[in-house]
Amino acid sequence: MTVGIILGSRHEFSERGISPDDVTSGILFNGTLVIDSEKALILVVLFVVGIIATTGIIAWFLARQEIRPLDEAMRLQRNFVADASHELKTPLAIIGARGELIKHRVEHGKDVGQALDELGNDIARMDGVINDLLVAAQDANSPRPVDMRRSIQEAVRALEVLANQRAIAIVLDVPESAITVMAGETGIVRCLVAILDNALAHSPEHSVIEVTAKEDKGMVNVTIRDHGVGMTGDPERYFARFARADTDSGQRGYGLGLALTRDVLSRYKGRISVVQFDGDGTAIMITLPTVSKKSRQ
Repeated sequence: MTVGIILGSRHEFSERGISPDDVTSGILFNGTLVIDSEKALILVVLFVVGIIATTGIIAWFLARQEIRPLDEAMRLQRNFVADASHELKTPLAIIGARGELIKHRVEHGKDVGQALDELGNDIARMDGVINDLLVAAQDANSPRPVDMRRSIQEAVRALEVLANQRAIAIVLDVPESAITVMAGETGIVRCLVAILDNALAHSPEHSVIEVTAKEDKGMVNVTIRDHGVGMTGDPERYFARFARADTDSGQRGYGLGLALTRDVLSRYKGRISVVQFDGDGTAIMITLPTVSKKSRQ
């Protein structure tokens, strides 16, 4: 600030025809200084304002750095609650449908042993979903060899009771030999169930859902195709959280299924894409790298 006042004073003396060098010599040898008080006051005010502004910016930056971990924790908590609410919706619907089936068989004097076994599997599957959600929240993934064929069959079995209620057939076209990927079995089944559940929600009664799996060039492609009304607009927007389909299917959802599926697949270097979305239905394909036969041995 002192330097600014001195420089301002030199400029003032120059304007008045006084040599700044003579004035500087007088300052150095006589201990006197002549300045313009108005300009000095302006410089002082500017200096103080600059200090205040700089201090404010530094304080804001430090505060943001301190709050950022809390914001991230709150975001993760909100996502976990939303994900859990969505992911448990389908297993609960399956258990409810299974309960209705058991009640119907009991009322008609039919055997319920198999239905009770399936109910136990449904409960175990729901427990697996909860554990998988917790693993994802902790970002602690441990991929291991998973047979995609078996995962597809399990997902279809889980949703058969819902499909039967609306007379919808799920047709499988998968290889006879195992297709191995490095992933989490529960996570992969979650993805397949989410896509199948979405296909069921938008399929008309007495229709067909086709599930095909093909292994090619170190990748496995699993395609799930329904014959509903199809998607409208840009398919990519359906992968955003809380996206909803603009259809009159009458089905209500939270718009998290495809977004969660993409998140889960990304853990295992997989991807999901919409390969058909016209008026003859929707086809969604998930792709994962396979484990070579040499690596399996």
